[in-house]
Amino acid sequence: MSTTATGYRKLSIVIPAFNSAGWITQCLEHLSAALKHAQISDSEVIVVDDGSTDGTGQEAQRFPGLPIHLVSQENQGRFLARENGLAKCSGSHVLFLDTRVFLAETSLTFVLPFLNEANSSLWTAHVEANTTGNPIARFWRAIESLFWRRYMKNPTTTSFGLEDFDYYPKGTTALIAPAGLIREAITAFRPTVTDWRKVNDDTALLRYAAERTRINISPQYACTYNARTNLKAFLHHANHRGSVLIDGYLRKGTRLNIPIWGVLLLAPIGLALSLMVWEIAIGALVLIPIALFVFVSILGINKIDAMVLAGLFWPFAISYLCGMYWGVWLKVSHKN
Repeated sequence: MSTTATGYRKLSIVIPAFNSAGWITQCLEHLSAALKHAQISDSEVIVVDDGSTDGTGQEAQRFPGLPIHLVSQENQGRFLARENGLAKCSGSHVLFLDTRVFLAETSLTFVLPFLNEANSSLWTAHVEANTTGNPIARFWRAIESLFWRRYMKNPTTTSFGLEDFDYYPKGTTALIAPAGLIREAITAFRPTVTDWRKVNDDTALLRYAAERTRINISPQYACTYNARTNLKAFLHHANHRGSVLIDGYLRKGTRLNIPIWGVLLLAPIGLALSLMVWEIAIGALVLIPIALFVFVSILGINKIDAMVLAGLFWPFAISYLCGMYWGVWLKVSHKN
């Protein structure tokens, strides 16, 4: 039996953290401000140190003013970190938060009155990329503006279900939901890859939830995401996202299932043609980013964001595609 109608009584916050020294303190500072603004006194914070080697756990324990419980585990990835953190929760509702995600001060104040209602008790955050001093963040903002255009062209408080699940932004990086529903979703979760660090918990858990309740989103329940700031970290993150995409979307019935297969099958053909005919390689290197810039500019995406998207397209595409193929290998290995 689903527990989506559970009334709000207490908020548990679960923060998985891997080598997040510096970030964990800033994350907790913003969380503390949001809790105080909403006058939430009954809360608990579970920080799950996922095998960090930089003192992340110790830094979290030193943070004053919040009831922090530290859980330590070997590096197993975000999904299992959240599952282990959820096992320690006693709240009626859980807030999943990542260390690079900073809650807006008024976010919990806005969402709190809705948590007692069955179809408005699950909220995925409106995410704003922090582009200050970090042009790479503009790449992700352009991607989100393009892929989630139905919402991003005019952000407003709305909800969606399974029928339009693949057309709205969603994630577990600042997800607030009934703890019982999330426990059900985790229990029902079945990965399609062998490596738990490459599972797509965002898509699978929220798809389970969308079968049982509405998912809500609003620019008034907002957070800021701090993207990687250098090219090496950006490419590593892109590779990871490519792998995770396979577990989340290379499934029947998803919006991206057929396009992913198309990319996986056509990419080797394109590479072979480029190696045989150098004019094709040069043409692709030059024309595809230009065409991409023109296309997204026509759609009204910020011009500077569009330039960053076009400029980073090829490094991103190569790293992301390698991640996709690794994800396919993990998927095949899992079946065997």
